[in-house]
Amino acid sequence: MKNIVKSILTATIFLTVFTSAQGANISVGNLIVERVGNGTTALSSSATDVAVLEYTTSGTAVQTITFPNSGASQLTDAGSASSAGYLNSYNGFVAVTGHNSSAGTLSVAGLNTKVTSVLDNTGVEVNRVTYPTGGATGTPVSPFSGNNLRSAIATSSSTFYASGNSSGTPSTAGIWYNNGTSFTQLTSANTRNIEIYNNQLFYSAAAGVFRLGNGLPTTAGATPTQVINVSSGSVYGFLMFDTNSDSLLDIAYTADDGASAGKGLSKWTSVDGNSWTQSWSLLINASNALQATAATGFSGFRGLSGTYENGVATLFAISSTETNNNRLLQILDNGTAPTTATTLATSGGNYAFRGVDIVTVPEPSSATLLGLGFLALLGVRRLNRKA
Repeated sequence: MKNIVKSILTATIFLTVFTSAQGANISVGNLIVERVGNGTTALSSSATDVAVLEYTTSGTAVQTITFPNSGASQLTDAGSASSAGYLNSYNGFVAVTGHNSSAGTLSVAGLNTKVTSVLDNTGVEVNRVTYPTGGATGTPVSPFSGNNLRSAIATSSSTFYASGNSSGTPSTAGIWYNNGTSFTQLTSANTRNIEIYNNQLFYSAAAGVFRLGNGLPTTAGATPTQVINVSSGSVYGFLMFDTNSDSLLDIAYTADDGASAGKGLSKWTSVDGNSWTQSWSLLINASNALQATAATGFSGFRGLSGTYENGVATLFAISSTETNNNRLLQILDNGTAPTTATTLATSGGNYAFRGVDIVTVPEPSSATLLGLGFLALLGVRRLNRKA
């Protein structure tokens, strides 16, 4: 379970800029947004800068943490690859994907220079994994050979899952698990974002959301099961909540970048955690109006995160309408389909936002839980973000 703990005590995660400079504290509960671009060069298929931006949930800019765009710790990504760049904060770790290629490298998404950086809650880069470079037939093979590495989620300082697509044969697309030493391909489907809810691994694909195996699989052969079906969809980010703490996921949201009715931001409900029914779907325009029907200027979303508290889902989404200078948006669902969104930030010219998430803390030990129980007596408020 992903939880945010807010109290009169200050909980923070420390991230460090990978140069001689050091980033300021990133507060638990703040938003982190992955941004690509350097603000000067038009976004293209060439490698460009990657940064993690921190915002408060009201949209106040806190800091920008920029990865090196050359050298031993470089991490870049393709500026126009809108399906890539979906960071995750989970269990106190932040996973960021990209390429071990210098800025300006042509057609970087198709190169086998993938890299995942994992940061811990002290700001140390505890894991920087460069992927095998030999291609689909290499020894070892290259995960996501010739195509996009899209998302990763770290389960510890040395282990993570990654998702993406591949080109050529054999397929090296799908979900891969890195155990700290090597990669294992769990499924070969074309996958997009990856998440963990209720200690269960899920991923998105164009057609919706899938559960992979049972729990957190680490060996080949895990069976994918579609749980949310978006007909002719193009799903990226997704959220799932257990709103009544009965261990069953019962509300979900998907971000689809399509511009037709039934796409965009959709709400789903379930009574058993397995069968899901679409409640509404909304498209957005440049004026932040939301509507269910397709119309000129209306489009969908890609990145998605959020919280659920006291019957209200507060959603944070990334618009897909713009190819650059896109928006970080807040949308409130109080049980009735919303009609407007609020712009919290724009990426800026020759920049683009990709993924968005909320900073989390590590899952507590038993001893820590006892401490949290004591803190609860002092007024600690626990906010369920992703069940």
